[in-house]
Amino acid sequence: MNCLIGPGDSTKTTVLDAIELALNPRSYFLGDDADFHNLDVEQPVKITLTMGDLPVEFLAENKYGLHLRGWDAAAEQLHDEPDGTLEEVLSLRVTIDKSLEARWSLFNERIAQAEGDPPMIRYKDMQTLATSRLGPYAKRHLGWGRQSVLSQIEESGESVNLRLAEAGRAARSAFKESGTDVFSATVEKVQKLSADFSVPVRDKYKAELDVQSVSVSTGGIALHDGALPLRRLGTGSSRLLVSALQHEAASSSHVALIDEVEHGLEPHRIARLLKFLKGKKTTPSGDVRSQIFLTTHSPVVVRELDAGDIFTVRETGGDVGVRSAASTPENAKKIQAHLRVSPEAFLARRVLVGEGRTEAGLLRGLDSWWTDNGKPSCAYQGAVIIHGDGKDSGPDIAESLLDLGYQAALLLDSDEAPNPQTLDRVRSKGGKIVQWEGDVSTEGRLFADLKWEAVREVMDYLTSELGEDAIRAHINNVLAESQSPPLGDLTFPAALDTKAFRQTLAAAAVAKKGQKRASWIKDLGRAEAIGYMIGADLGATAGTPFAAGITKLRQWIDGG
Repeated sequence: MNCLIGPGDSTKTTVLDAIELALNPRSYFLGDDADFHNLDVEQPVKITLTMGDLPVEFLAENKYGLHLRGWDAAAEQLHDEPDGTLEEVLSLRVTIDKSLEARWSLFNERIAQAEGDPPMIRYKDMQTLATSRLGPYAKRHLGWGRQSVLSQIEESGESVNLRLAEAGRAARSAFKESGTDVFSATVEKVQKLSADFSVPVRDKYKAELDVQSVSVSTGGIALHDGALPLRRLGTGSSRLLVSALQHEAASSSHVALIDEVEHGLEPHRIARLLKFLKGKKTTPSGDVRSQIFLTTHSPVVVRELDAGDIFTVRETGGDVGVRSAASTPENAKKIQAHLRVSPEAFLARRVLVGEGRTEAGLLRGLDSWWTDNGKPSCAYQGAVIIHGDGKDSGPDIAESLLDLGYQAALLLDSDEAPNPQTLDRVRSKGGKIVQWEGDVSTEGRLFADLKWEAVREVMDYLTSELGEDAIRAHINNVLAESQSPPLGDLTFPAALDTKAFRQTLAAAAVAKKGQKRASWIKDLGRAEAIGYMIGADLGATAGTPFAAGITKLRQWIDGG
């Protein structure tokens, strides 16, 4: 399973197109000037595809044994000649020059240096390697037309032809029995004209069904559910059924291509399809291994697959890079956890990681406020906000994303120091890190830097969410620890606007270990609401550490 993910126009579908073209030679294919990079037709298009796990008969010298190459799986290196210790592989190349004609051939450096035309793989052998592709128009496979998957499954070709001939005869009889009075006037006129112009009439003219003209063929036969043709199935159902049929039609190891696998499918049916495609197919001759290449923009697909199934695709100035999400066992383990928790992060170009729910929620709320006040949204700028699920996990996911070609930024509090080595690696790989000034939590930074009116607005909201008794009890518990008088009500007069009381609010907002209560803001929904309500306060507190940190992140979002 090879699932290609990446932002729009990162060439995911182009990769599928290249595989399909290389494995399906056809005499009628013509390229297009737009197939050439920057439309430079003087530089030929060359697609080279290398295949391993070859059929035994391909290895014989009278077949392709003299053209084999060697693949070192451990080093992931291709050698032009096998040496007995390497896997024997075969390379195919398709070339399109300015004539726009495609030419297929075997390829290795020995062939390239030799004079004369390169050898070509035989057509019959190419049929065993041909790909199947599930496109947006899957419904054509629900009939017995040319190149339909049902035609590949069909084994009784002779009986099918007999049934078609009988169907034509039956149609002629049915037409005759239905009465032809509607054509009688025309028939009589034609017969009279024939007599007038000396055209002999053997018996009598009449209207009959000409079966040859009607052309009863396999293209007119389609699967039905009762009387209803299956071509009327919904998009998702038809694609699901056709993918199963294509898998069933493959009698040997094969390559299947699926563009946007989630198209038309609900999450539970996406999961079922992926499980089906990843399963081994058993035939009388043994297990058949399929190699599946698919693209997706769905977090459901990303969540359902393993890290080893995921490959990120990036295109920069014509250079395309494809990286495995499981490049090392250690990386695979880290990535797997993030695939389950934050699959949407892997579908963006740029990812803003909040250390936890507080940080991620505040950023999401601020994003909504920015959008409502005339600034481009994070989505418009190609960025997605996720929570990193903790002080150590957040930097880990940022580093993993950077390794896979993503741009990543990280918002951290500073009350507990994360692993400094991880932070150094994030910086060295181009990641952006914003951490609050001082040894302070995000709640502490928030209550320390907001204008008092904004603090009162935040406390009014929290009181409505958590209840006045709970909020007052939390505050008074902290005040009691410092032997300060308890708070009688939650009006928060200006006299309470002191550094000490702001610290009291910050301490009350965060539940300590062992306490059986929830923190005030460590909830995505509440943090998002607060993020939106404090957006207007940022301009008035521009000189504070909180506003400065948010400004740095906004600059990164905007590409700075």
